[in-house]
Parts: sequence; C-alpha cells; structure tokens
Amino acid sequence: MTMAMTFRTSAIAMTLCAAMAVFATLAPAKAQSVQRIAAIVNDELITAYDLESRIRLVLFSTRLPDNVDTRRRIRNQVLRTLIDERLQFQEAKRRNISVSNRDIERAKLTIEKQNNMPKGGLERILKENRVPLAAMDAQLRTGIAWSKLIGRRIRPRITIGEDEIDEALAHIKNRQGQTEYQLSEVLLAVDGPDEEANVRRTAERIIDQVKNGARFSAIARQFSQSATAAVGGDLGWIHEAELDRTLRDIVPGMAEGAMSSPIKTVTGYRILRLEGIRKIAQSDAKPVMLDLRQIFLPLPGTAAPVDIEAQIDLAKTVRDTATSCVDFGNLAKEVGSPRPPNLGKFALTDLSPAIRAVVKDVDAGKISDPVKTPGGVLVLMVCGREGGGGEIKLPERDDIADRLMQDRMSLSARRYMRDIRLAAVIDIRA
Repeated sequence: MTMAMTFRTSAIAMTLCAAMAVFATLAPAKAQSVQRIAAIVNDELITAYDLESRIRLVLFSTRLPDNVDTRRRIRNQVLRTLIDERLQFQEAKRRNISVSNRDIERAKLTIEKQNNMPKGGLERILKENRVPLAAMDAQLRTGIAWSKLIGRRIRPRITIGEDEIDEALAHIKNRQGQTEYQLSEVLLAVDGPDEEANVRRTAERIIDQVKNGARFSAIARQFSQSATAAVGGDLGWIHEAELDRTLRDIVPGMAEGAMSSPIKTVTGYRILRLEGIRKIAQSDAKPVMLDLRQIFLPLPGTAAPVDIEAQIDLAKTVRDTATSCVDFGNLAKEVGSPRPPNLGKFALTDLSPAIRAVVKDVDAGKISDPVKTPGGVLVLMVCGREGGGGEIKLPERDDIADRLMQDRMSLSARRYMRDIRLAAVIDIRA
C-alpha cells in the first residue's frame, strides 16, 4: 500500500481488519449477561454481552491467551474502544451520514478478496463459529459511517499547497544518504490529567502482551487511537528529524524489531516498534565499473624536480598519442613501463582517492591526466565504463501530497473525537 491511501480508505480498512478477526467462537451469553449494562453512552446502552463479544474478538485477533488474567488486563481498554465506536456512530447519525446495505456488502466482499475466500465465505465462517452476523454488520456500519463523516467534514477543510510539496521534496533531497526508520505505533490518547496513570498502565500491559506473543499489528488495530490503526500501526519510513522531539533520542538507539517503553507525548502515550532501517533516497544506479589500462613511468625516491617533470611530459605525450586500448598497450611497451598494462575491472568506489579523482569523469576510450604516485607517474586509459546513470529515488508529488493530507486529517480526526468525548454523557457500569 502506498502513501496515496486516503483517510477514508484507511478508516474503512481499520473496520475491515477488525471484522476479519471476528472468526473467534462467541459462546452464547446467559440471559442475565445479555441484560447487564456495561456502559451508557448518551442514553444508548453497551451491554455486558457486547463487551464479552468484543473481548473474544480481541483475544482471537491478537492471539492473546484466553484466561482470566488476560481478560482482566484488556477489559477496560476494550470497553473504551466500544464507547468510542458508539460515539462515532452517534455523531455520524447526527450529521445525517447514512450507510446502505450495499456499503456493507461491498465491505464484506473486500474482506473475502483480501483473504482469498469465495463469495459468501465470510458469512459461512462466521456462522460456523457462532458469531452473530448482525454484530459484524454493526461493526462495519460504524466504521464506514465514521470514515464518511471524516471525509465530508474534515477533508474539504484541508489543502496542500504546491509550495508544501516542494519543501517536502527539498527536505528529502537534502537528506539523501541519511538514515530513516520504518516504524509502527500504538497511540493511547490522554484526554485529561486524571486519565494519565491509567493510560500508562494500559500501555505497559500492551508491551507485556506483545512480549508474550501478541501481534503488534493486531494490538494496534484494536487499541490504537491513531489513523494508523487501519494499517496495523504502520507509520512508514520516517527521518529522525521528522520525529516528535521526544522520540529523537529514542529511535536511533533502537535495534530492528525492538519495541520502546511507553513514551509520553503531547497527545498521550506511544509505543513504537522499529521495523527497519535504510538510507534515504539512494540512487537506483548500478555501481560504476571501469576497465582500466595503465602506463607507469618509474622515478627514484631521490628524483630531481626536472626528472619528475620529464616523466610527466612523457605521460602527456602518451595521452595525446594513443587512440585505442591496443595503441595504449603498445605504447606501454615502447616507453618501458615495468607494470602490466591491463589492470582489469574495478568499481569506481574501490579505487584509491587519488586514482578515483583522475578517472571518475573519463569516458570510455579516453585517457586520464598524469598523476604523481609514490614511485613514479601513472597515466590511465578507460577501456570500458559500465553502470551509473541512475536517478535519485524520490516519491511522486501526489504521494507526498497524500502523506501530508493523511497526517493532517489524522490530527484533525483525533481532535474531533476528543471534542465528542468531552461533550458526551458516559456512565460506565461495568
């Protein structure tokens, strides 16, 4: 998936990924469990059965062990996710966002294609595992509604100027050859000082769960409150200078595959995992290979300046006389060069700095200027030149624009959700 992915696509993908995990067996709830209230969100109920169903989904999708301790550790975060989803659907409904049955069916077809299932295969698997189809439909409907809402209310308010794209490209060019990092994240938002301690504990539990075998990407899809949750927390490739200030002292010291401790940021707590390290905007060119011939004109260590100058003049005569590699080889014999004329093939980068400097711009079939070396004067002929000519790998302008749009929409969506929470009446009973 490229940076060209829109926020709407990301949000739908988040919903689809979560729905894909609903392959776990949901045990029938007892009558009293169905009627117990876990939370009230603006007069709408989240039942204990809703919570139990989602816990089972999370356990399945993250590969966490299904035991009392695990359930206790994840319960509060799962309930918070359900509350947020309920708020999202309520806000979408208030803004007259509708989701058709056709939207739901298209989402199911997408899940089936992504998992190489035949048409209707998703519903069959759900039935076999006693997962209520209505529960999956409701989850899909919420995700699609929220993505439509974000696309309608936030997307039109954001513009990416050509000057911003130019600036981003300039940054990439200036950082050519520098290190960048492929990162994944889990973001747990802190909406008020009274939440900070609980959120940090949740972050620490998530780290423990991943260390004990849980999939980081599945955890991100279920719990992360960033738009990157849609793609398993994938942040893509990021230069150190583009990291939050609080992260710049952490990421460079991480090993590939390592996971950070909870990191406090302005928005909450982040958990990072370093997926890879590479150099920025490297050339896609093949290494420059040179097929070299040489004539070496020796000088004693005590040679007088006039003798040195005489050998340099002789080397220039050779340079101006030879018209082919054959001529060059014959001249080597005539002037008494003590070294074999055929040096062979070398990568330009493997040559000594002094030699590299005189041949790096010499075309095939041409002879270098003489170069003074320890022990004599050297003149080189480039009989063959291969490789080079590649261009710097830079992202397309549309990709950069989409990345900038994605970042701003993600930030705006988090702020939007924060405001919705602050205005809501939430009564947690469980």
